[in-house]
Amino acid sequence: MKKIILCLFLIGMLVGCSEKTETVKKENWEVSPTFNIPVTFGDGTKGEYVLVGEEGRIGFLIGSGKEGEAEAQPIIAGKGNKYMWHFWGEKEEFNGKLKVVGINEKGEEHKVLIRNAGTSNSEKVWEYPEGGMSPNNGADTHVPSNMEFPTEGLWKLNVYFGDKLFGEIIVNVEES
Repeated sequence: MKKIILCLFLIGMLVGCSEKTETVKKENWEVSPTFNIPVTFGDGTKGEYVLVGEEGRIGFLIGSGKEGEAEAQPIIAGKGNKYMWHFWGEKEEFNGKLKVVGINEKGEEHKVLIRNAGTSNSEKVWEYPEGGMSPNNGADTHVPSNMEFPTEGLWKLNVYFGDKLFGEIIVNVEES
């Protein structure tokens, strides 16, 4: 009798666990598209920048090249790089500090992906002060930064001005 009760208890636990597993919502992430914006380089040649994000709203530069030949470069885990953020929108949308929160596929949140372009690695920050942004390359405003992704895989970048979500970008980070 004790064995039957124990077996029923274990079966109940297993069924209960499987029900809990099924209620966890899995979010399907798709890598954000790339888009090109025209640029005239310092030597006067026509070219293009390649950005990842949402055209006409938000993106950051991941490649460049001559007109019609621009290519995106991979984002490598553990390798810091400089990125130029571009934003399109109404002036009021850019109120507050710029903050980028990175979330990896495992759901781990990392707030130290972004830092001022002129700071050392030991001075990582995840918010930019208000103001100081200006138009560039056809965008309403832009911000230079450095980013480093600690692990490979898909990363969602939630971008805020103040406490308001401005947009999100999903990138695939390759292994080093």
